[in-house]
Amino acid sequence: MQKLYANQLASQLTQGLMPCYLIFGEEPLQKLEAIEEIRLAAKQQGFLERLSFSADAQFDWQDIYNELSAMSLFAERRLIELELAQAKPPATVNEHLKRLAQQLHPDIVLLIHGSRSHSDVSKLAWFKQLQAHAVQVPIYPLDERQQRQWLQQRAQRLNVQLTSDALQLLQQFSAGNLLAARQELEKLALTHTNERVDATVFSRFLADNASYTVFQLIDAVLTGNSADALHRLKRLLEQDTEAVIIAWQLQKELLQLRQLQAAAASGSLAEQFKQMAIWPKRQPLYQQAIKRLTLRWIEYILQELAAFDREYKSGNLPDPLLALAHLVTLFCHPIPRGFSLQHAYE
Repeated sequence: MQKLYANQLASQLTQGLMPCYLIFGEEPLQKLEAIEEIRLAAKQQGFLERLSFSADAQFDWQDIYNELSAMSLFAERRLIELELAQAKPPATVNEHLKRLAQQLHPDIVLLIHGSRSHSDVSKLAWFKQLQAHAVQVPIYPLDERQQRQWLQQRAQRLNVQLTSDALQLLQQFSAGNLLAARQELEKLALTHTNERVDATVFSRFLADNASYTVFQLIDAVLTGNSADALHRLKRLLEQDTEAVIIAWQLQKELLQLRQLQAAAASGSLAEQFKQMAIWPKRQPLYQQAIKRLTLRWIEYILQELAAFDREYKSGNLPDPLLALAHLVTLFCHPIPRGFSLQHAYE
């Protein structure tokens, strides 16, 4: 059994194919490219026939059993792909999958893939039975640092030379959507190969394909990066994220910051981080926020959030984006001391 990251798979495939590959994760482009690498390696190594099955609610499992047992002296070697299309398959599916471990054959490569997280699937009995004969390729979403590195490497592969500001623009406009990033780079490579491309040139080619989570919005808000935060807010609402969910998460962070601010004043910040289960990797984000936001300002934003909630629930809020943008801006840019605080909903 081998467990490899997506960028390690190509090297393993050159050493010979394993009987089974298990590819699961929530980032679609990395998963697709891993599958394409296996298809190419199978073809190059004599597995000339490819059969694809999708195990949805109507799938007849006898079809794949027949193919696995149909090998003969004169049959071509095959790559058999099985997509687990159901997010939460019933127990009967797990029983069918257990049978596959007994039907592996030297002239077959079995590729099983799906969009469930690898950590969830790897706990299942059928997965554990197959893993002795398999290469596991867990697919994880990339964080911002990893995404930037991925974009740099992909641009180099396509002979596209991006300036740092162009790279930053691409990262912003394709966050959480590597497929869109690949498409933009491939489009640019057709017209600007081996040319240095800055943000001004690149902006003419870009469509906003970013896909964010509320937690990524919170990261930008905690650091005080209003440009990123407002962009992420706009995209979240375009993705039909409920405004009340965004407001609730902002309130949750402010309540935590209020506690952290009090702990910092008493010298017990490290203990408070521990009690709140805030990981060391995320602690600098909160430290930036509590340096920027006074207790008085935190209370002010909480009052603004309460007013937002009342107006939203009463149906008197015509533009949730504008109202939430106001709250995000308050979070990122507190008014200097000495200014009077007037509530937007008064």
